[in-house]
Amino acid sequence: MERVASVQRNYRQRIAEAKAPDEKERMVAEANKELTKAVTEQGLSVEEYTSILGVARDNPEIRDKLLRRIRPSDQ
Repeated sequence: MERVASVQRNYRQRIAEAKAPDEKERMVAEANKELTKAVTEQGLSVEEYTSILGVARDNPEIRDKLLRRIRPSDQ
C-alpha cells in the first residue's frame, strides 16, 4: 500500500504539471503500469488488491488489522 501511495503521489503531481493532453495521457498510462507493478511485485493481482481495500474500507476490524501490519506498533 505504501508503494502504491508513493506512485500515486508522484504521478498525480507530474500529471498536474503536464501541459499537453497527449503528455497527460502518456503519464496516466505510465502511472497505471507502475501501479500494477507495485501491486504484482507483492504477489497480488490488481483484482486481489482492490478486493482487499474494499473489504478494509467496509470493515473497521479488518482495516485496523491491515493498518497494524503496515505500521507495527513500537511497543
